[in-house]
This record gives sequence, structure tokens and C-alpha cells, in this order.
Amino acid sequence: MKSFGDLYKSKKTTIKKTVSSNEEIINQAILLHLQGNIKEAEKYYQQIINKGCTDDRVFSNYSVILQSQGELNKAELSSRTAIAINPKNANAYLNLGNILKDYGKLQEAEFCYRKAIELNPKFADAAWNLYGISNNIDEAEKRINLCLTIDKNYIKANLTLSALKFHVGDRSLFNHFIKSSHRDHPIMRSLKWVSTLPKLPELYFHRWALFDDIIKKSEKKRPFYEFGVWRGESFKYLIKTLKKGYGFDTFYGLPEDWHDENKGQYSAKGIIPKIDGGTFIAGKFEDTLPKFFSEARPMASIINFDADLYSSTLCALNFSKPVIDKKTILIFDEFLTNKNWELDEYKALNEFCSKNNFNYEVLAVSYISKQVAVRLI
Repeated sequence: MKSFGDLYKSKKTTIKKTVSSNEEIINQAILLHLQGNIKEAEKYYQQIINKGCTDDRVFSNYSVILQSQGELNKAELSSRTAIAINPKNANAYLNLGNILKDYGKLQEAEFCYRKAIELNPKFADAAWNLYGISNNIDEAEKRINLCLTIDKNYIKANLTLSALKFHVGDRSLFNHFIKSSHRDHPIMRSLKWVSTLPKLPELYFHRWALFDDIIKKSEKKRPFYEFGVWRGESFKYLIKTLKKGYGFDTFYGLPEDWHDENKGQYSAKGIIPKIDGGTFIAGKFEDTLPKFFSEARPMASIINFDADLYSSTLCALNFSKPVIDKKTILIFDEFLTNKNWELDEYKALNEFCSKNNFNYEVLAVSYISKQVAVRLI
């Protein structure tokens, strides 16, 4: 969902040796960003900004890095600065839309996505992200078709359209892709798994809508538990209704490498959120959960698993077993559509259920936000 539009726009750019020092730094930052060297790119962006930069590309690109670090306030300011410098920067509007979506400010995000398309009618990424804040299947299909009108070969849109049609009873596009060269794409593997379920789950298009549905189904008088808090955006959303929650995190990022993500990614830099009604336990799960659950704890309304890793998710499932019953709803935040999704939360849940002779009913899915909600049987 994140955009590197400004970066892609500069792919053909080579670092010039005769331009001003500012332009050299900008080009170097863009090149490092493209290469995935985020820490070094960030240093260059900060350097040029501190020198009084007025280049909208820098602020737009820097906002992508800030968003990936969960620094939403700073990311929003950086995107808005880019737009103030250049109101015709479609990529800056896309990036701002993504940040506002992470806040749950969906109407403002929609304005930004539509503005990006207005400024660049060929901006398929903006149409795709507009789909990602849809409220129902009809709206979602219209937005995916807009994306495909711009780029008929946009593979994620094509495959996701097959999922939308599948959920309303039309399997024709699913059957086409499952026999095609795209049959092993993560989206198709995810949809194939959903197709094997005894009952088709509810379909949602962003995490806030899925949260809303699950909250309605939950035992609201109970507290919720969250494993993987990061900056606390999901925690803040859940506690508005559920009032009391327990959050577990290292607050220093992933405790081990996660496929292409390095250890330490998603760090909150040790900053523990201050949220009324929230109790936070900092440290690795294997260190903190045995002590925490050695005492009787209240049964859970919802448990939100956002630890990403198979090992961390399995650890959290095993120790939280005493607060799970048939009324508890489990939400997994990285369950579907990732490249290696079968090796992560999906694997942890199935291993946990196998070990304890449990089964589960899938209540809701979101292919774009990668979430799955289940209730144990």
C-alpha cells in the first residue's frame, strides 16, 4: 500500500557529477532508497532538509520512510510540506492518503487518492489504494475496475477481482487464474485456502472495518489482548470500545529476521504508548508471558496477534490459552497474501490447534490488509 512513486519516477536518473551539491545529495538519497538502503537514504534526506531543502520529492519520499517506521505525525507533516511546495505532486497525495488511512481517517485518505488520480489519470497505484479503503463489495469492484481501466495488467487488481467475484458466488475468474501461471501468486494461494473453508467468511477491505465487525461480535465487557503493539494505532482503536487492554511488545522491533525484514524492523525505539485503560508489558514474549500468565487473568474479548513471526505468534497463542474460550475472537494481522504467509501466523495457528485438538471457524478476511479473524471450536 505504500508508494515509492517519486522514486520510480527517478529510476532513469543517474547521479550527476557536475550539478549542485544539493542535487547530488537528492539523487544519492533516491538511489539509496531504490536500493533498499533505508537507513542511509534517511540520513541523506535529513541532511538536505536541514540545509533548507525546497524540493518536494525529498519531503514526499522521506514521508514514506517515516510512515514505514510508524512515525505517522512526522510522515504526515512531510507529505503536507511536499504538497505545499508543489500542489501538483500526485505521489505526495498518494503518500498522504496512505498515512491518513493508517490513522483511520478514511474520508481524508479518499480525497487524497482521488486528487492523485486527478493530477495523474494514469496513476494505477492510487486507484489500487482507493480500493483498499472500500466499504462494501460493490464499491470495491468499481474501484478495482478503475485501476484495471488505467492498467489492465495490474496483477494484484486482476487477482483480487477474482476474490471479490468469488465472494458473491462467481467462481469463473478464480477458476481461470487457478489454472494460469498466476496460480502460485500469494493472493491466489490465499483465495484457494478460503475456498476450502466450510463457510465463506465476511470480506472486508481495510483493518478498521474488520475491527468494527469483530468488536460488534465480541464480549465487550471483557478486556482485549494485543501481541505486537508497535506505535499503538490498533490498540487505540480497540480500546475506544473495549475500554481495557493488555499490550505486549519488545518496543524495539522484530526480535529476529522475518523473511525480507531485518531484526529490529518496526521498532518503536523503546517508547511505550501512554493510552488510558492500557497496560503494557515490554520485552520478548518468551521472557514476559510466563510471568504474566502465571497469575489468573480475565478472559479475552479479542486477541489481536500482530507479532508477524511464526515463533512469536505461537508463543503468544500458547501462553494466552488460559484467557481464550468459545467467545474469544482471535485476529491475525499478517495471516494472508504475504509471499510466505503459510509459514507465519497461519502455521502458528494450525500448529496450536493441532496440539490442543482445537478447530476454528473463520469469521472474516481481508486480502488487502492481510487480516483473518477466527473463533476457536
